[in-house]
Amino acid sequence: MRTYIYPILSRLCIATQFIVFACIFHACVSGSAPNGSLAYANTSVDDKITTFSSTREENVEPTKWEIGNTIISNEDRLELFKNHIADIGGGYVGLGGTQNFLLSSWANSEWVWLVDFTRRVVSANMLHIAFLKHADTPEKFRALWTKASSKNVMEIIDKEFTANSEINYLKRTWKIGLGYIPWRFRNLDRVTKKYKYTIWLNDQKYYDRIRNLALSGKIIARTGNLNGIITIRSIAETAKKMNVPIRLVYLSNAEEYIPSYSDNFRKNFTGLPADAQSILLRTISFQKYKYPWAPDSEISTDKGFHYNIMPLALFQEYLSRPIKKLSVHDIMRAAVIDKGNGISMVHTLPETPRAAKPKENARSTKNTQKDT
Repeated sequence: MRTYIYPILSRLCIATQFIVFACIFHACVSGSAPNGSLAYANTSVDDKITTFSSTREENVEPTKWEIGNTIISNEDRLELFKNHIADIGGGYVGLGGTQNFLLSSWANSEWVWLVDFTRRVVSANMLHIAFLKHADTPEKFRALWTKASSKNVMEIIDKEFTANSEINYLKRTWKIGLGYIPWRFRNLDRVTKKYKYTIWLNDQKYYDRIRNLALSGKIIARTGNLNGIITIRSIAETAKKMNVPIRLVYLSNAEEYIPSYSDNFRKNFTGLPADAQSILLRTISFQKYKYPWAPDSEISTDKGFHYNIMPLALFQEYLSRPIKKLSVHDIMRAAVIDKGNGISMVHTLPETPRAAKPKENARSTKNTQKDT
């Protein structure tokens, strides 16, 4: 059994059963990440931004998810991740909508790639990025997602997306979003108040972090498929050119819909440049009694979520193993679970079964014992 160790997890003891685990994770294993520890290149910031903005994307076919409820998250206990990812910096790769702004602001990420296979989600993220540039406080940002701001919003969209052939689609996305995004913000107000923490929507410090990324061109939204051959690989190539380690990957619960990791999926995620601080975050909703949902994780939906953390390098090693059928179910079998809080950590590969002794050796041993 191989144990992966990284210092971030020692910051949080969410249950007694995690105390030993957190202590073990206090020290880093040198070279635990397959790509090694990355230092920033001596290139200028402008050069890095140019490289960053050149990240390619694949075309995605329209799906049944081109609807409003896909542009918001229904994961209500994301603060369970907060102390594990605080200020780790580096690059961020995440699926979905505004939950990525929340996570990357806590992580103080320096470069943020937002990816989704749904055009509507990508369009909503493009609008968020544009609105961040034009709103210097969380309150002003939130106001842009109200009907009262219609005139102002249309002016911002016309200014930011003049040359974009999808400008009408973006305007339609804003109108659709009015029925969902303010609702999501109100749910976040409820949960942040109950669990006493702050996010980019109610804390100027976190808001400024994500806004500065938008103003400096360090956050982009791209269409992409986890099983595709362009977007994730382009992110990996771009990050390597920039010499930026991907410190945080957020997959939401996308893996639940992948019966077995494909060769393309494996190649995509093993290609990401990781270091000893790199972390992968996921949520799952299957096998509730084995992986309990976090309390209040079903505020936004009738289905709650279990929250899971693992070193990105370990995920990459799982994907590198010559196992024909591998899924998140297999990975979760190695999880150390805090049932009370609905969170778990994976820090080891499963035990490798010992090979059975050849039959002739067994017979020989038996005969020897008999003779004796």
